[in-house]
Amino acid sequence: MQSPSRNTNGNNGCTSSAVSEHDTIRRTARVLRQLYQRETHWLSTRTSDQSLLLSQQGQLSLNEQLHYGEVAFVLLRLKPCAIIDFAGDRAQLKDYISTVIEPTIRDLNALGAAAAKSLAAADVQSRAADSNSAWYPRPFQLTCSRINGQLASPEVASWTGAFVLYDEMWTESANWAKANLLDPLCTTVAEDTLARGLDYPGSLPTNTEDMMTIVPVSYLGRMKSESGEWMSDRWECLTSFVVLHHQLHQVALHRIRYEAVKMFDIEMQVTMDTSLIENLPMD
Repeated sequence: MQSPSRNTNGNNGCTSSAVSEHDTIRRTARVLRQLYQRETHWLSTRTSDQSLLLSQQGQLSLNEQLHYGEVAFVLLRLKPCAIIDFAGDRAQLKDYISTVIEPTIRDLNALGAAAAKSLAAADVQSRAADSNSAWYPRPFQLTCSRINGQLASPEVASWTGAFVLYDEMWTESANWAKANLLDPLCTTVAEDTLARGLDYPGSLPTNTEDMMTIVPVSYLGRMKSESGEWMSDRWECLTSFVVLHHQLHQVALHRIRYEAVKMFDIEMQVTMDTSLIENLPMD
């Protein structure tokens, strides 16, 4: 969220701080639009065989392979980290990272460096202490690093070759990524540990009974152009996770925080698949 404005400049009651923040948000939204355009263009240039691999033999749609939402959530200091991955074909990741992600990080980090110079140290310390709400503009330095170790989790046999997006200027983000995903001596990461680092509000099932209460949740988004027109004719996945039915209340609170993405002209809606719990006995 935007920080309080100060130092009235006498121009229609606006402040120099407010104008600067508005301009930074506008510039950031522009970079995220460019990221979205790079992503969709990159996906459109895949061969039919490459697309089939990316979609995991048709199990996923290609619009579930977009990462602009995850980048925005890290920028807003909602997620300490995001994993950038094409589980169906990691051989294509190197080109995707160099063509799509790295140019975006360069552009965004210029904005993060500018914020570091313009924001007062006291403001930064005060906002950094509140880790539960969105914060932007803010100082940041995004880094995207490859997982080189032989890393696995209960649900994923190997994370080797996937990439991790984190913020070097956010201690929680950098420490978590380096300790749990990028340390070559770390060979396993627990699902609850992943949930903390990726800011998922629920947990995966641990027994057969839990399996009957899974609710897949998706945050879908549509980005607007600078002129206010939709850049896509459909809602596309920003992030997804699962919760157990007794954790659904946590999604409501989580969603409120994540709706801060609207400041970047990204509209968001939530879908939940409750088909697995419809026949559960009522308490």
